[in-house]
Amino acid sequence: MGRARSAAALLFALTSPTLWAAGGTGTYPLDWGHPGETLEYRSCGCADSCWVAEVKNRRTRQTLARLRCDCERLFSQTGARGPEVERAPSCAAFEGTADKPGAIRQALQELLGR
Repeated sequence: MGRARSAAALLFALTSPTLWAAGGTGTYPLDWGHPGETLEYRSCGCADSCWVAEVKNRRTRQTLARLRCDCERLFSQTGARGPEVERAPSCAAFEGTADKPGAIRQALQELLGR
């Protein structure tokens, strides 16, 4: 009976949509150039069309600004508790460029008024 349960659990895990939806990469830094802050990027899937980029205070780790693409639309947020708003109906401005990190950096600088 133990093997049957183990096999059933494995089959369930392999067919679970949440397992397949959890693709992506770990978080890694992008060039930011503002002392005391860091820019972090992570992909969440959709062939790198689902991603989150966050500017954080290096010491407190508090989020200062965030850009997020959900595979289609672009969202932004200023501050750790600010409302997330749709910034564009598509993420094409980032996906169609040779310098995606540079485009993300520029958009976050504009969002922060720098």
